[in-house]
Amino acid sequence: MSERNIQFGSRAGLLVILCAVAIAITACSGGGAARKRDAEGRVIPTLAEQDPSGTLYARAVSRAAAGDCTDDTLNVLTCFAYRGHGYEGAQTALGQCYLASGNPAEGAEWIRRAANAGWADAQRQLALLYLRGEGVSQNAVEGAKWARLYSRNARLLALGVQPDLSVAEEFRGAMTSEENARSEQLAVNWVPSYWSATTEPDQNVLRSCAVEGRRPPAQRPEIVTAPDPY
Repeated sequence: MSERNIQFGSRAGLLVILCAVAIAITACSGGGAARKRDAEGRVIPTLAEQDPSGTLYARAVSRAAAGDCTDDTLNVLTCFAYRGHGYEGAQTALGQCYLASGNPAEGAEWIRRAANAGWADAQRQLALLYLRGEGVSQNAVEGAKWARLYSRNARLLALGVQPDLSVAEEFRGAMTSEENARSEQLAVNWVPSYWSATTEPDQNVLRSCAVEGRRPPAQRPEIVTAPDPY
């Protein structure tokens, strides 16, 4: 076999391997026919795709969404949630777990923190909590405010994801025209605010989301050269 044929065969083999790896990555990330789609048929990005470098974070949020609120999951979510702005997904998931475990007041508080920062799913959930009086005092006007903010959430719309229309339906006929006008004004006047922790969770919780960073590249040894005698 000629050297040229050997080179071609090597390149072809490498191409096959790269294609196989690409297919595997797509399959592992939920690609293909199994991917979830919105009402318009657009593929909904997974949490891992939205935050590819935060797999521990994404896994914990996904477990909470599936109802897996074990102590380990709660510790990881709490650890991330205490980091404040940028971790509203963990705050929302933590709130969901508290609601599911029979602690509605604590759950509503975590969801409110994420909603105040503009997290769309938290705004959706908080709207329904106010409508039903779960973990908060029942207040349809306040709930409608959050429902309006959710339906207009710029981050949600930027992803091409349409709001859940059933949320608005929940408020249909629940308020007078005057109450509707008040909720609209509250939504117009709303500005985001970001929660910052004033305390720290215990060390076991803090260790639960500690991820070992990459080691810095080894420094090259200094090359010592003899002076040129010429």
